[in-house]
Amino acid sequence: MNAHAKINLRHRVFAPDDTGFHGVETLLLRTSLHDEVEIERTRTGVSIEVDGPTSSGVPADETNLCCRAAVAFLETAFPRAENRPGVHIRLTKRIPSASGLGGGSADAGATLRLLTGWSPMSDRDLIALSGRLGSDVPFAVLDVPMALGWERGRRLIPLRPPRARPALLVSPSIAVSTPSAYGWLLEERRSSGAPDPGGATVLPGASRLAGWDSLERLARNDLEGPVLARFPELAEALSGLRELEPGCSGMTGSGSTLFAVFPDDRARDAAETATRDLVASDWGVTAVHLPV
Repeated sequence: MNAHAKINLRHRVFAPDDTGFHGVETLLLRTSLHDEVEIERTRTGVSIEVDGPTSSGVPADETNLCCRAAVAFLETAFPRAENRPGVHIRLTKRIPSASGLGGGSADAGATLRLLTGWSPMSDRDLIALSGRLGSDVPFAVLDVPMALGWERGRRLIPLRPPRARPALLVSPSIAVSTPSAYGWLLEERRSSGAPDPGGATVLPGASRLAGWDSLERLARNDLEGPVLARFPELAEALSGLRELEPGCSGMTGSGSTLFAVFPDDRARDAAETATRDLVASDWGVTAVHLPV
């Protein structure tokens, strides 16, 4: 099963709640870049093997989010341990890790969807289970091209997507931890005296969100400024991307991947050549389509 990377075309960050977690308003678009997940029934236990071009550093043990997802599903679906099957997971990685593309969450979501073939679970229960694993896992489980999310990404509304457009993903050899990115934003807001936004903004109706004219105007990421301030090479790369005149561009999630969406393949392909000359040789530049 394909496990698709996502971008956050829009990512607003609100004041933290009583638990210390920030609420978000996020517009998620699925991309054509994907990992592959396969599962095999075994007698007992959960195991995983990992390969692929971006597999370096990805854990091949119980700490992998796929394994955690499988354990959570099997314990829920088969509460009696003596009746609980085991599973072996084969994961082929193409999505860069710690990049803001949600690769681990996509893999976990694909694992959960595959396991429902062994024991059906209602969409509501599956979304609730996936939300305990991570903020982006519910979108992966939902398996739709585009959705609007709130409450750490766990409340989701699927949206009718626009026609897919060509895009570039620029993945630097820089890992940005999500807690660090949110901490930098909080520090920036406190030092400037600017309050956290208090709640969701007013967005166009769902029918207008199905058009790129509206979507391009919504592109925004509250984490982008604090992250780029700490990594000048990221800021320089995004500035270079924007000189290529994409319809919209930005940083996805907590970074460090940058994206740029173009009106047609010819513009994207020309931008891809220019971007490879712009960034370091160990940065990934991937041509994709989104939403798919």
